[in-house]
Amino acid sequence: MTEHLNPNHVIFGGQLLAWLDKDLYIYVSTKMKYKSFVTLSMNEIRFRKPANLGDILQIFGKIEEVKRSSVKTLGKALAFDPVTGDTKEIIDCQVTYVAVNEQGKPNRIFDVGNS
Repeated sequence: MTEHLNPNHVIFGGQLLAWLDKDLYIYVSTKMKYKSFVTLSMNEIRFRKPANLGDILQIFGKIEEVKRSSVKTLGKALAFDPVTGDTKEIIDCQVTYVAVNEQGKPNRIFDVGNS
């Protein structure tokens, strides 16, 4: 949509990172069966190609590593042009989330059960 474009008329990188963070959070929460995660870091961010107005974006995630209280994920987004049928990878990155308790302190993932 036009409100998601930068002055060069391609998707704004900050908007794309926000969508990745939100969608990967949902993915991690579902897989870990726990809802209280916070974003620790976004690393190895690579903007591959621009997405254009009218492209349909698809976001994918994969859990790379689970530690005591953190989950490292790999995320990527593809842009699909419904007119041409072309698909291109537009970004990939690594996002790490930390499980936290009600006080905001790190919580052991394997002790959280199905909270």
